Amino acid sequence: MHLFLHIGDHKTGSTSIQAFLRRRAADLEAVGIYVPTAGTYSPESGHHQLAFELLEDKRWNPAHGGLEELVQELRRCPLPRAVISCEDLSLLVVRPDRLRRLEASLLAEGHTVSWLMFLRRVDDYLESLYCELKRSGLRARLGYPGFALPFLLWGRRYSKFCDQRAFVRRWRGLSDSPLQLLDYDRAVGAEGLLPRFLQAIGAPPSLVEANHAAPVLNQRREQITRHFRSVLGPLLMARFHRSNQRALHS
Repeated sequence: MHLFLHIGDHKTGSTSIQAFLRRRAADLEAVGIYVPTAGTYSPESGHHQLAFELLEDKRWNPAHGGLEELVQELRRCPLPRAVISCEDLSLLVVRPDRLRRLEASLLAEGHTVSWLMFLRRVDDYLESLYCELKRSGLRARLGYPGFALPFLLWGRRYSKFCDQRAFVRRWRGLSDSPLQLLDYDRAVGAEGLLPRFLQAIGAPPSLVEANHAAPVLNQRREQITRHFRSVLGPLLMARFHRSNQRALHS
C-alpha cells in the first residue's frame, strides 16, 4: 500500500482537508483511497492522536488509538492507497527519533510513504499562526511584534519554521521517503485547496472537479495584527520569501 502522510503545515487549510477526508471517506474508498480511523478522536478530526503519541503530548489518549493501532488497521485494508492527515506531524522535524519511528514502522509493513505539505507565503502564515495561538491562550510578550521577532532573527521558534527552506532541508535529511511540497497560495487562487490536495493523492478527475468550490475553513484573522502588518510583513518577505520559493520549487 502507498501511504500519503499530509503533515500540514499549520494554517494551510488542514482543517478543511481533514473534515473532507472523514466526511467523504466512503467516496474515497470507492476510488481506492482509504482513510484510517485510528488516531482520530471525532468524526471530522485528523489523525491528531497519532501525532500526540509520537510527540509525547499530554493530550495523547490511548483510547483513540495511535501508531500500533494504525499499523493494525492498515493490515486489514486491501486498498492500494491510504491517506493520513495531521499538521502536528510536521513538528516531528525536531524529534528525529520519533519521525524515524513512524516511518520505519510503516515501511516495515511493506508500505511506501510520501509526505505532503502545503507552504504559504510567510507574512500571511506567521500572522495567521499568531492569531490561532492567541485564541488558544498564547500570551506573547509585546504581542505580535514580540512573537514575530524570533522568527525574523533565527528563522524558527521552537518547532515552527518561517525559514521553509531550512525545514525542507532538515526533513529530507531525516527521511528516506519523498516530501512533496504544494503551493497553498496558488491553490487557493486557482483550482482550490481541496482539488489540489486530491490531485496530489491521485484522486480521479471526477472527484477533484466535484470539490472545486469547497470552502477553506478556520480562516479567521484578528485586527490586532493590522497595526504591524505594514512593517513586519515586508521584513518577513524580504528575509524569507525568495528562499522559501526556491524550496517550494525544489
